Amino acid sequence: MLKFFRRVFGLRSRTDRATKTVEPDSNLEAWDSSPNDWIEPAISIAESELDLTDLPAVAGTFARQIVRDAMADQLELPIMPELALMVRRKSLDPGSSAADLTLIIQTDIAITTKLIQVANSPLYRGYEPIQSLNEAIARIGMIAVRDIVTGLAIKQMFVTEQPRLRRRMRDLWEHSARVAANCSVLARHQGGFDPEQALLAGLVHDIGELAIIKYADAFSPSELSDESLARTIKLLGAKLGAVMLRQWKLDDELVFAALHADAFDRASESVVRLVDLVQVAQLHLLSNAPQTEVPNITQLSVVKNLGLDLDESGRGFALLSGARQDVEQVRAALAI
Repeated sequence: MLKFFRRVFGLRSRTDRATKTVEPDSNLEAWDSSPNDWIEPAISIAESELDLTDLPAVAGTFARQIVRDAMADQLELPIMPELALMVRRKSLDPGSSAADLTLIIQTDIAITTKLIQVANSPLYRGYEPIQSLNEAIARIGMIAVRDIVTGLAIKQMFVTEQPRLRRRMRDLWEHSARVAANCSVLARHQGGFDPEQALLAGLVHDIGELAIIKYADAFSPSELSDESLARTIKLLGAKLGAVMLRQWKLDDELVFAALHADAFDRASESVVRLVDLVQVAQLHLLSNAPQTEVPNITQLSVVKNLGLDLDESGRGFALLSGARQDVEQVRAALAI
């Protein structure tokens, strides 16, 4: 695990220090990450490289502590719920069947009920209503069930004892669910994407914020203010999210989407990626939020890549505005 965190948080070996011209502000050493250690080489955070100029002292201390714990292999990130992990493993077994998944999933009544509801929703509805979990899995498909169950299981991780953090977690889940719903609808209309994987990308794009909130659970409001927490999330959230998804062994595209979900100034690429759907989904939500600054979306490469038209307001996207009912149905399917 230590080697893994070194790749992400920018630790550097003693033998390589002579080639690094960094004056650290602590006794921690910095490591370079190998180009083959990650989906892209330019990922590193060392404590000496943190830009804490504008952070309150408490926020800077909190951010440094997270990085120190990561480099010392003491950072406890949330792990994927066991049910989701078992379902993902079984779905990858070529010899498994809907009956095998049924045996695993039926141990969780809430997720079982939700899957049957999803199978009977307009997204998958057939001629006859589904009555059993096995029928639901057969209708939805094992791969789609895998991603839906992962998303529903992640929802159960959004718990904390502190009321202020509970509110933040609730808002985070609501945002993630709405982004996921937009992503799923975009994938169905855009083509070339699996709607359930797009949905999962939306659900986990801010998972690093969950990690930081859980980390903050050990601090009282007097020790860590809401402002300090928000500053730390902005500074470290994306990379911690990438760490978590890597640990969970999710697809590289999901990791990449979490890492760059808020990088709206990304350079144009020759291919359309999951992160593009996540960014468009977020931009559409921002366009409908009162008193919220929205980038000039007509100039963003992600919008040009997807070839999306604006809606009548000129702030959102016509495709998603015209599919409000579909988006709401997907969002509702995520509620437990």
